[in-house]
Amino acid sequence: MMKRLLACLTAGCLTLSFTAALADEADQAVWSLPGKADALNGALHGISVESVAWITGEDSPNQTLSRFNVWGTDLGAMAEMNGKVYMFGGDTFSDADSNDWRSNVLFMIEDDDPSDGLTITDAVVDGRGRAKELIRSRKRDGDQVTCIPTNIFAVDDTLYCIYMSVSHWNEKGGSWECGYAGLTRSTDEGKTWEKLTKVVWPGDSNFIQTANYRLGDTMYFWGIPAGRFGGVALMKCDVRQLEDLEAYSYFTGCDDSGDPQWVKGSEGIRQAKVIIREPVGEISVIYNEYLGNFIMTYLNEDRAAVVMREGVTPWGPWGDEAILARGADYASLYGGFMCDKYVEDGGKTFYFAMSQFFPLYNIRWMKAELPDIQR
Repeated sequence: MMKRLLACLTAGCLTLSFTAALADEADQAVWSLPGKADALNGALHGISVESVAWITGEDSPNQTLSRFNVWGTDLGAMAEMNGKVYMFGGDTFSDADSNDWRSNVLFMIEDDDPSDGLTITDAVVDGRGRAKELIRSRKRDGDQVTCIPTNIFAVDDTLYCIYMSVSHWNEKGGSWECGYAGLTRSTDEGKTWEKLTKVVWPGDSNFIQTANYRLGDTMYFWGIPAGRFGGVALMKCDVRQLEDLEAYSYFTGCDDSGDPQWVKGSEGIRQAKVIIREPVGEISVIYNEYLGNFIMTYLNEDRAAVVMREGVTPWGPWGDEAILARGADYASLYGGFMCDKYVEDGGKTFYFAMSQFFPLYNIRWMKAELPDIQR
């Protein structure tokens, strides 16, 4: 309990009594994570980052053009299920002229050694062996240009994906409009996907692009609006009720005892508190045992850099940004998608998938080594 009280105090929540013992069971379970720290580890200077290999593209070891008709794709949100990693690509093309446009494609990865890149063993393909669009889009500007998967996760033998329905790409880089974000599921290992039309978040909400972490029977989701210039908010849901929008609860701050407060149901969407200020684009979150805290990666468009933050609890406090990769070194970079499976040395080393829009529209595999810390 003392750990939780210290964290809330650091986050700016007043801790006046030990009534915190009455806090939500799932929220308390944060403190049972392996190696859990009491507070932030301080400034994370000296992070060593390098490019390992391309994951996609014909020049990658996976030769995705000749194998799956994927000249270029981006993003790379990942989830592990039954020993296999599923990775979603976003808008996908067969050549530099944007032919054979698919809004999304799904790759299967079977690779236990991330140090030399990721091996794509298969993709969901059509009858001609081409990676096919799975979350269908109408491809009409002003209505639904594309459906882009921003987050994929597994519950038992079911895959879920939260996707954004983009209605218009704005002229300003990193800015776009969405009609909504929705939940879709696959019960056949990613081969087919069903849009759950009753589980949608409004296009002007803070839950258009998401990242998730499961703790017991509770799934926490961090969300940002459409584009790359909003802040981060937080929601959670029992994994047995993911297909019921009214079962989601939204973080609205801490009470006087330091306990996180939640508003359940769709009315909570507008009350969700921003826990990390803008600008934040394309987020990913894992728990890192080496730090004993959560880490979040995302694009800071203003700094032209993929950055990370360390967080004590899902709601905070969250530390300052540490730069992982700069646009000066990797032109038009974005993303930063991690997977719990791909860490080494207890989390001191972690890997992430990073996209570049130019000069080659594809996904890189990146390695980050955290500095030595003393706790």
